[in-house]
Amino acid sequence: MKKAIMCLAAMLAFLLPGNAQNYSVETNVADYAGFGTMNLTASAAIARRWSIHAGIKYNPFLFKAETPDPLSARQQLYRAGVRYWPWNVYSGWWLSGSLQYQEYNRGGIVSPETREGDRYGAGLSAGYSYMLHPHLNLDFGLGFWGGYDRYTVYACPVCGLTTDSGEKMFFLPNDVILGLVYVF
Repeated sequence: MKKAIMCLAAMLAFLLPGNAQNYSVETNVADYAGFGTMNLTASAAIARRWSIHAGIKYNPFLFKAETPDPLSARQQLYRAGVRYWPWNVYSGWWLSGSLQYQEYNRGGIVSPETREGDRYGAGLSAGYSYMLHPHLNLDFGLGFWGGYDRYTVYACPVCGLTTDSGEKMFFLPNDVILGLVYVF
């Protein structure tokens, strides 16, 4: 985990320009409602209408429920991409594309079945950034992603009985964005 964060930080630092009002950090408040998924995205303006971003989502939690099996929505997701801003960086509408990797373990929520695996793919998002203050924005948006999924399905979260495994292509909703953005 530390290696992944350091890798994203180094990649972003290498590409960053040196002017003020060119950097931002964001957290998506809506992700915290999804079983407490922590997240952070850092971005840098590279032109008047373009910015680059690198982000991480992390959820290590296993929840005890009234059922005998625990609930799991664990994941770690890494992404890097670009955003196009028709008006100006960090204000107004935007369109984003990114490459993503996700390691996940999900189960016990709808049924006792648990699915875990690795996903690789590309995502598209679109939204609007509303300026609350010169250094504080509120982002709204939606995103989807698709790609390749290598998975294993277990009968329950703790029994270890494999019922299915394989590889397939996928297309999923990726983000419901209600982000709080600090612009440097």
